[in-house]
Amino acid sequence: MIYPNKCEVSFLTSATRDEVEKASSWVKYANKIINDNFGIITSFDVIICRGRWEMEVQVISRKSQSLFFMYNDTKFVGITDYRLGEIIIRYDIARFGHYLHELLHGIISNKHPHQLREGFAWYFTLKLTEGYRYVRPSYPSWVDTLYVYPVNRLAEIVGDEFLKDLAVGKASIQYDLLPRDIQDLFLSEEVFYAKKRYLKRE
Repeated sequence: MIYPNKCEVSFLTSATRDEVEKASSWVKYANKIINDNFGIITSFDVIICRGRWEMEVQVISRKSQSLFFMYNDTKFVGITDYRLGEIIIRYDIARFGHYLHELLHGIISNKHPHQLREGFAWYFTLKLTEGYRYVRPSYPSWVDTLYVYPVNRLAEIVGDEFLKDLAVGKASIQYDLLPRDIQDLFLSEEVFYAKKRYLKRE
């Protein structure tokens, strides 16, 4: 098992022993699943907050750091800050799948554009929870269109093992030979979201 620097779990507000144990065990179990499938885990620290207000404070304080932060797909139940190496999870409404989703973000190469990181995180979250759908994060239909469908097609072309290596930065691909919707995932974030913005209207 590869532990780069074991991630720390901390609460922004007071928590009971049961709450601390539950959050810590979910982080530990999500990391075990990720390690079993990728051979690595994240070194990002996990910060647990509670309630809408605490989460909004975290989102607002980080929004200025990234133009594309508004495209967080778990509706701010969980967010990953690559710049600070932190994962924030809203304890009171998070399912196990939110922990898994964000911890997957923590191992995906930050050299990929935002939309490709989201695509990988969603693809592997859904893949790893296939037999346990009740633990999955809920998400709007445009997430399928923007992220999941193109990465599914990419997986059909290259296979899951290569896709894992690509996600963590151990492999590269000549993306200009791929179908157009997959190529779009490799565009700059500005261009990608300018092209796809209309898909968020529900």
